[in-house]
Amino acid sequence: MFKDIKINIEGKEVQVKAMVDTGNMLKDPITLMPVIVVEKEMLYDFLPKEILNNLEKIIGGDTKEVTEKNVEYMSKFRIIPYNSIGRQNGLMLGFKADKVKIIIDDEEKEVNNAIIGIFNESFNSNTYSALIILEIL
Repeated sequence: MFKDIKINIEGKEVQVKAMVDTGNMLKDPITLMPVIVVEKEMLYDFLPKEILNNLEKIIGGDTKEVTEKNVEYMSKFRIIPYNSIGRQNGLMLGFKADKVKIIIDDEEKEVNNAIIGIFNESFNSNTYSALIILEIL
């Protein structure tokens, strides 16, 4: 099952096609907000490239690549631990979206408590570029 989702932060919006992943139970460990995992490539018009091009450094604590003009984003970031097939004890950079809208049967459902996990790879799919947790629907 696939859903279109719109993500909003700092007045910018991006729309992506998400696959509903019934096995996905990824949540921010502090806030317990559900995590929507989005391919990094889908976020270049949305987040500063200095952030997206330095995900591993930022996760490791090196934020010198994040210029002063991008400091406002830092308070929205979260480090999300995850396990997946072939990857134990992984870390993903996520950010608190201002708003997420999920399009269901031509209606938009607004979700105000969601974290967007930035996937530093590709899902290798022409159909979707995000994974959405079933619970959020």
